[in-house]
Amino acid sequence: PERMAVPELAAWPAHLHIDLLPEWQGRGHGRRLMRTLLAALAERGVPAVHLVMTVANKPARAFYDRMGFEEIAGVPMDDSVVCLGRTTGGLDRL
Repeated sequence: PERMAVPELAAWPAHLHIDLLPEWQGRGHGRRLMRTLLAALAERGVPAVHLVMTVANKPARAFYDRMGFEEIAGVPMDDSVVCLGRTTGGLDRL
């Protein structure tokens, strides 16, 4: 949607949303989904992806950190959420 077109995110043109039920977490499914998505984006020439997550979700933040995501500074959001991004390359490190 147009409301998602935030100029500060132009370098991360793809948007990611992923949720796994608790019983499926910690079993490698998230990593496989992430690798599949990043590979598909890279194949299509998409250079980077971003996501928005609640700051309170510490386990998710740890997962995204392991997946190579970094905080994107300067994105206008309230303090309850953080915007993270990463390039679609470097899948061999996942």
